[in-house]
Amino acid sequence: MKSLILILSVLGLIFGSLTVGYSYDGDDSFDYTFSSPPMQIDRDNISFVNSPVNKLERGIINMATFWMEIPAEIAKVSKEQDPAVGVTVGAVNGAIISAVRGATGVYDTVTFPVASYSKPAMKPEYAWQAADEKIKAWLW
Repeated sequence: MKSLILILSVLGLIFGSLTVGYSYDGDDSFDYTFSSPPMQIDRDNISFVNSPVNKLERGIINMATFWMEIPAEIAKVSKEQDPAVGVTVGAVNGAIISAVRGATGVYDTVTFPVASYSKPAMKPEYAWQAADEKIKAWLW
């Protein structure tokens, strides 16, 4: 049942985005044409950062590496307080942040055709960047 609802939703999105236009030539025949709405991509200033591919890539990478927030938060809390607190409280904080990171990855992957390509939902843009910064700060 859930898969049927999902399939119908996807088909509704696909066919709902089409617009129907017609033209009248003076006689009783109508010429129906189907066209998709115009794209809002500036072809002169397009780059990888300002493209749907960037948003799709960011989403896929964040879905694959969301778990890196857990060791990053453990390292951050261990540096700020104590390693024992880092392993407990940092792991819980990391699990919450990793769930949010995974959700933003799913959001970016699902909505990659929609504009706002170069604005990530979370800072830093990728989970491995956050882990790299926090673990380096803890070790050095």
